[in-house]
Amino acid sequence: MEVPPRCGPSPRWPTRRHPPAPHAPSRHQYLYAENKLLVPSSDLLQEHIEQYAVQQALNQGLFRVEAPRNWARPERRQLLAGDATVPKAPSKAERAEDPDTTTGEIRTRRIDPAARIYYENGEDKKTAVRGTKWFFASARDDGYWRRVILTVQHVAGGEYEDEAAVAVRSFLRLQAQLPGAMGVVYDGAFRGVHRDLLARRKLLVINKQHGSVKPRAYELLRPGRCRHDLWCHEGRIAERVPLDDGTTYLLPIPVTRLEHREGVHKSRWYHLLNIACRHGPHRHRVPVGITSTPSDRAQYDPDTGKRLPSDTERDFHRAEYLQQIPEATLAHQLVYPYRSDAESLHNQLDQSIWNRRMISYGLERQKIFMLGFVLAQNATSQRLHFARRASDNQPAGRVGIRT
Repeated sequence: MEVPPRCGPSPRWPTRRHPPAPHAPSRHQYLYAENKLLVPSSDLLQEHIEQYAVQQALNQGLFRVEAPRNWARPERRQLLAGDATVPKAPSKAERAEDPDTTTGEIRTRRIDPAARIYYENGEDKKTAVRGTKWFFASARDDGYWRRVILTVQHVAGGEYEDEAAVAVRSFLRLQAQLPGAMGVVYDGAFRGVHRDLLARRKLLVINKQHGSVKPRAYELLRPGRCRHDLWCHEGRIAERVPLDDGTTYLLPIPVTRLEHREGVHKSRWYHLLNIACRHGPHRHRVPVGITSTPSDRAQYDPDTGKRLPSDTERDFHRAEYLQQIPEATLAHQLVYPYRSDAESLHNQLDQSIWNRRMISYGLERQKIFMLGFVLAQNATSQRLHFARRASDNQPAGRVGIRT
């Protein structure tokens, strides 16, 4: 049977009853977009993602300026949590050419040019991991899936000081955009020099005291007929008490208040101590958290009127020995567990990549993957936030920033 020819021009768009099913981009299309579009604009893309993340955190009720502040016991929504992790390199090969020990054949392998050896789990239990190191700073409220990742940064160096330096710069940059932030929660990678920089900028630093810090004599008080030998121990002031067997014991002195005084160029922090004594308790104020320098405001002895030397002049690293919230206190035990949220974030990152290894080669392409992970996590948090707000019949207006 002969089919008659079609009369007239063919239609430009074929008529279909249903739209075509959407298809994910192929690997070739993704790699083309990654190399030609995303990698050349990675810095600009990261800037816009971080700005949007800060705005999302404010919209979800984090870091509210009008919220009450308790420096000794801040809320979870008022703190920044940070930590760094090392996803494994996409390939185990460390050399581009590997000879076969049996046949002598030279085999070519693909290696990750950005991978290097890092050490995790602290300085006491070092674990070598080969890959790239990334620092995350996040914030969250109480509840499930309320985390907002605020920034992700690459850590080039392999020492813990390099990680801490990247973290300090990130926290200071975020503080300028989040005026309601009260402090940061971090691990033992922060030392006194890092705590000093953040404390001067009106931030609490909640972390564990480094194991290498040994007790050190602080001062000898002689108020009236009594005598009190004060030492620095476990991030706070302790009194050296002699025992019957000839040994001594460092007894922690109760801290009645953490006092914050905001200055023009820097903040100052004090512990108000209550020293028990058989002649009656003594009130004593001790500066903490900041190592004073000769350029800071000079202090004078109230009895003699002479200038007191600064901490650097007397070779005393105050920020290393005296913490704002000491480790062996109830306040530290209630606030420091917020840092475990950073470990949960690292676990989600490991679970999201195939075989727990990076899926991209090279620092630029891995950065694009990390930014995509941040977008996915924040999008999930925002979607659930909208669902909760709709179920609670809350107004749709966002939380503003008081200036």
